[in-house]
Amino acid sequence: MGGTARLQHRIRRPQQEPIASQQQVTDDGLRHLAHQLGERVKELNCLFGISEIVERSGGSLDTILQETVELLPPSWEFPEIACARIELGGREYQTDNYASSTWKLAGDIFVRGKRAGVIEVCYLEEKPGREEGPFSAEERKLLNAIAERLGHVAERLQTERLLHGQQQELRERLTHLSRVSTMGEMASNIAHEVNQPLTAISTYAQAAKRLMAADQVSGSYVMDVLTRISEEALRAGEIIHRLKDLVRKRGSSRERFDVNRLIHDIEQLAAVDCRLHDVQLRMVLSKSLPPVLVDGVQIQQVVLNLIRNGVDAMEDVDHEPREVVIRTIQRKEGEIEVSVSDRGCGPPDDIGDQLFQPFFTTKDDGLGMGLSISRSIVQSHGGNMWYARNPHGGTTFFFSLPATSEDDNDSQ
Repeated sequence: MGGTARLQHRIRRPQQEPIASQQQVTDDGLRHLAHQLGERVKELNCLFGISEIVERSGGSLDTILQETVELLPPSWEFPEIACARIELGGREYQTDNYASSTWKLAGDIFVRGKRAGVIEVCYLEEKPGREEGPFSAEERKLLNAIAERLGHVAERLQTERLLHGQQQELRERLTHLSRVSTMGEMASNIAHEVNQPLTAISTYAQAAKRLMAADQVSGSYVMDVLTRISEEALRAGEIIHRLKDLVRKRGSSRERFDVNRLIHDIEQLAAVDCRLHDVQLRMVLSKSLPPVLVDGVQIQQVVLNLIRNGVDAMEDVDHEPREVVIRTIQRKEGEIEVSVSDRGCGPPDDIGDQLFQPFFTTKDDGLGMGLSISRSIVQSHGGNMWYARNPHGGTTFFFSLPATSEDDNDSQ
């Protein structure tokens, strides 16, 4: 029995060592797999993080690139010695600890098929190498994926800026076209208005000439005639000057203006149209309004368009008063409100907001662009436009503009 037990013992002992060795191999394998899984999770978090950066960046490429470069080192296997740099479009973004080193992984950034920049991750000291170097194959794929993503983002933002510029140019052309169209519709009225001072100038000059020929003129009379001629010439010149300002093609620029002053500057042109249609123009303007940061000519275009719409709305109205009333007030929300009221027929009850849609018009000969462009102008200045029916007939159109202060920028 004893011999048999010793034999069994000798047989069992060699079998126990492979079991321990196999367990060790299994543990090492699990730790390696866990490490690899952790590295892949870091890489996925990096890609997801870049998507979040792009989403919240507001279209700022600078923000995207700077935040992305800060996101790179923690995504690599040895983040404590990693640094990163991105170069794109002639600008450079890097981590605070960036320094070029021998242990570098780089990928080119392509925009529209052309090399536009580079992305780099460096180790600041050597780590145990692999056959492929200090960086894993997965890290190389990650860097290339990030470079490709940044190239697509830069290309999309460039396209958006280009489209925005084209839209802005088209908007300015339409705005200018609308302004010229309005002046064209008023051309006969303006010509009549300018003709009056020119006729007066001619009359005064002819009278003075006859009196001088008869040797019956006195110095005081000559001064009186010259004064009248000067006044009429200034009157005609002011109309032409204001017309020229409104139809001149120009880039949009914003400055601080007093809304009341902008309205007063077009009062003479607006009064021409009102007078020849037997409509009274009345102004009720609040005093001491804060300034607004606007393109003055565009805001005058809006007011003039609303006045002309009011005049047109009263074309077939016989009741009194036939008037257009312009009001300005300061709202509690820090906005200036401008309103233009008429006593006309008003728009149909069922049109709602269609009145502001392009090419929608209630006029037989209208283009349907005036109100659409007017609201577009107001909204581009951070305001809004709406309308309401008056209790005693007619319509009031309102628009608001944000008030500004001396601390705000003078231009945008």
